[in-house]
Amino acid sequence: MDLYKIVSQLTHKEFDEVYSTFTANNADKSAAFLKIIRENPESPDKDFLAEFDIAPSAFYVLKSRLNQKIEAFLLNRVGDSNLHVVRRVLSVNDLVFNNPREITVAALRKLEKELLKFDFPYGLMIVYKELQNQYAFDEDNYTFYKSRYNRQVAYALAMDEAVDHVVQFFYAFDNWYLSRKDRDLAEMVRAMEKIDNKNNLYDSHRLFIFKAIIHIFARLFIEIPDDIRCEVEELEAMFDKSFEILEKYKDDAFYKNINILFNFLRFVHYDDLQVRDKANMYYEILDYKIEELLQRYHYNAPTSLFLARKLQFHKRTNTLPALLNDVDKYITKIELEPYRIARYVNFHFFIAQAYFVNSDYKRCSRILYTLRNEVNLRKYIHVNLEVKFFQALSYVMMEDFDLANQLILSLQRQLRKPTMSKYAHGKILLKILNLALAGRPRTRSKNLTTQLERWKDGNVGRYALLEDIDLEKLFQYEEGEGA
Repeated sequence: MDLYKIVSQLTHKEFDEVYSTFTANNADKSAAFLKIIRENPESPDKDFLAEFDIAPSAFYVLKSRLNQKIEAFLLNRVGDSNLHVVRRVLSVNDLVFNNPREITVAALRKLEKELLKFDFPYGLMIVYKELQNQYAFDEDNYTFYKSRYNRQVAYALAMDEAVDHVVQFFYAFDNWYLSRKDRDLAEMVRAMEKIDNKNNLYDSHRLFIFKAIIHIFARLFIEIPDDIRCEVEELEAMFDKSFEILEKYKDDAFYKNINILFNFLRFVHYDDLQVRDKANMYYEILDYKIEELLQRYHYNAPTSLFLARKLQFHKRTNTLPALLNDVDKYITKIELEPYRIARYVNFHFFIAQAYFVNSDYKRCSRILYTLRNEVNLRKYIHVNLEVKFFQALSYVMMEDFDLANQLILSLQRQLRKPTMSKYAHGKILLKILNLALAGRPRTRSKNLTTQLERWKDGNVGRYALLEDIDLEKLFQYEEGEGA
């Protein structure tokens, strides 16, 4: 456990709660160390040892106890309104061994009803196994409950596999987002087909939710091939059924935690349809939860894509200074690890765009330069091109000819490769950058206009680059400008 990082990520309320447990027990050194970690997570050991005279062995014990306290706090924080049902499942052995059969069977059947509503196959497996054993001398009931037990085993396996399909779908999407390869698109389609088959085998609201997550996401973000071997349902119908389930089981911890993902999907849906009143309603909900969208699990769904929509919102509403304020005061302070490349790139690309649209090209270029040095993007063809082109564009806007030319030459070499034939429009962008670097004489204005028109026509579809940047507006010259 990375104690220092966890302490820095606790909310103020959570930190105060942990801190108070030490002060209440007069554990002053532990409380002091906790506070030092919070205020300076970079070198807390050094700061603490400089303030307190403590032996290395005693310091080791102090850190160990602090670890245990934090782990216990995190575990106790886990809550679920259905936890009482799980506790009853764990108490089944006590029920079976300490009651007559009639009482045991009646209690197990009552617990069965609760678990069926809860849709908890792992608990039902235990209940049906015990009912099967209770009817060991009653062939009909024994066979009945054995059959139910076997079905729950199969259903539990189906649930586990459904989760795997969701995670694999979003893993494939991340790879597709970075490189735009057909094999990753095919992997997403396979996940859709597999989870559709699982959903058709069981009448399960949880399996439907898993299906809805990736089917809705696919409809919104990828091109689904016509030969897909599963039912592609109408979007509104899937949304309606999903929200009906979320409302019906609103106290269920799983649905409470997955609700934000459906809010994100619904926002994208309305934003694509340009239904502004509904899109704005969901935007307001999500805009206050950017940290949660970026840092929480959500089955690895790429909810960081909300950032691109946030950029579009501020451009559309002419509130770019507000965007910059959000970035400087809030978003740049969110900590992300680079283990998940797509999210990490998306996050920094958005910050760079926020500076770019506010004409701070120098800070934009620094963000992109740092990004390219922190993570190796060479094997991710699409995003590598996009980041390099964006960095070159920022140098052009700064009129830093040397740095711009270095990147342009690198991009030219890259685009000459036979494997880059799908990026023919990238060569048009190189011409635009070269024309822009050559100054703004009137004689070049016509050539630039021609290339910008070609760029607009060619930069479409799966391999489009810098879609959120309006190059025509950026390089729009007045007729009399230039020498």
